[in-house]
Amino acid sequence: MLNNEKLVSSEEPGELYSVEVYRAGGEYGPAVSVYYNSRLMEFLELYYFVVALRSARRTLIINTGMPEDFSAFESFVKEWHPECRLFRAPEEATPKILLRANIDPAHVETVILTPLTIYTTGAVSLFPKARFAVSRVGWIDFWAPEPHAPRLPKDIAMPPESRRYFADEAFDRVQLLDKEDVICPGITCFYTGGHHLSSMAVAVNTSRGKVILADCFFTYDNLEKNIPIGWAENLHEINVAYDRVRRSADIAVPLYDPQVFQRYPGGKIA
Repeated sequence: MLNNEKLVSSEEPGELYSVEVYRAGGEYGPAVSVYYNSRLMEFLELYYFVVALRSARRTLIINTGMPEDFSAFESFVKEWHPECRLFRAPEEATPKILLRANIDPAHVETVILTPLTIYTTGAVSLFPKARFAVSRVGWIDFWAPEPHAPRLPKDIAMPPESRRYFADEAFDRVQLLDKEDVICPGITCFYTGGHHLSSMAVAVNTSRGKVILADCFFTYDNLEKNIPIGWAENLHEINVAYDRVRRSADIAVPLYDPQVFQRYPGGKIA
């Protein structure tokens, strides 16, 4: 499980990737989760994304979507407020997304998970040969949290079937990432925290420049108007991450914002 072998060095030449975003369901919930300490009486929609990264040589996936049965998660969400709910159309289940994207899950080289939560870890067992690239900080926090650390219930962070998959079949396919790391040629990552200790930013070389995808900013408003997310575990980390992304990204992609599909029709980022 603790596969720490470096498969590529930062000196290796990069590759160029396409970046495509697919909606994998979402939630209707309190706006204060997005807008720190404001819009307390409002509700809004956020989407969950599965992201495909493809070069001439390899295919990677960012996040795997919710499990087939997400009723436990829906019960958790409804505890926030009676109006809160989850949604996922049949074609937004991960197997249907992969089919539509013409991706054979057996040919996916790496699955990147950020953060560790049920809408990212819910379908990890679909990928029988992939490495799973996860923040080392977040992985340790999930399996051996510090006393009093803020954390989701374990079944909401990772459903039981996914925990079993990592503990058994995928035991040797977990790549723990340092705070600054290389995932493969052309794709790097850096720790952001802020939202969860498992939160990372993923930087991808594309023909349109550097695309950075991250979960520490839920929407474009967070990044462009410098509004921290409401569900922040660490505001200092949020501010540091926003500043770095604004300085280094040619294109920044929030991993929950419905506006992504308005700015990039069909979810084709690059």
